[in-house]
Amino acid sequence: MKINVIGAGAMGSLFGGLLRECGNDVTLVDVNKAHIDAINEKGLNLTTASGSRHIKVNAKLSTDVNDKPDLILLFTKTLYSVDALESAKHFIDENTYIMTLQNGLGNVEVIEKYVPKEKIIVGMTNFPSDLEGPGSVTSLGKGIVVAMSANGKQNPMLQNVEEQFNKAGLNCTISEDVFVHIWEKVAFNAALNTLTAVTRLRIGDMSSTKQGYDLAFEIVKEVVSVANKCGIKANLEEVNKNIEMAFREHGDHMPSMMQDMIAKRQTEIEFINGAVIRQAEAVGMDVPVTRVLYSLIKTIQQRYNSQVM
Repeated sequence: MKINVIGAGAMGSLFGGLLRECGNDVTLVDVNKAHIDAINEKGLNLTTASGSRHIKVNAKLSTDVNDKPDLILLFTKTLYSVDALESAKHFIDENTYIMTLQNGLGNVEVIEKYVPKEKIIVGMTNFPSDLEGPGSVTSLGKGIVVAMSANGKQNPMLQNVEEQFNKAGLNCTISEDVFVHIWEKVAFNAALNTLTAVTRLRIGDMSSTKQGYDLAFEIVKEVVSVANKCGIKANLEEVNKNIEMAFREHGDHMPSMMQDMIAKRQTEIEFINGAVIRQAEAVGMDVPVTRVLYSLIKTIQQRYNSQVM
């Protein structure tokens, strides 16, 4: 299968590298020229539980891509999706499928402006991955992929994705309950990403305080309640279990939103807490804790240059 991975950061490089390693024709597409040059010069340096190796894979700027892929795997941060897809329009045609494993809600609606809904595959993944430097990615934990066509119907491409992902060790399952998994991850991220971002504390340090610990579960409860009100059977106990696991096993982790705020970059807050707030309003609910964290992050983002520290 010919696959273009748009957004070849930590996650995009991990998936692209593993899919190339098992025989697919993969091109990593990114805006980071140092990363692209390093991959083209030495291969992608990928470290997983099975060891470190250099994987020979094409890496290009979007403007240098000409071939039409069977599948586009979209891994940019959600706030950059439109710009990324606009830059990719010249290699999207009537046969192209686009798959999103991005964080947050609303990704299908963005992609639907570029390909019809029946050509969109939506999913969730919880694989860990870190970009160690140009051309170098590390992923030492386990993960899964859950996916489904955005229109809820099976098709040959979906089956091909499942086969190739599993061949690559990406533990892919096709499930009609994909939006349950997506909402549960949104609840997880709405809690841990925002709390670590605002406090500038790693997961373990934040959760070691009673206030941080309790706030995480308050946010999860709010988000799952909205999902349930919208007809999505997200499971509160399942998300709470994942939060407890993160507190226990990922104490040193710095979530991406925290890293963005430390670097004074825009975050994905609109597609996580912001999206939950909009869904809550649509069904007549309030999510006060989720809203406060959203407002704090939006305030800080707008005044990065005025921060004292």
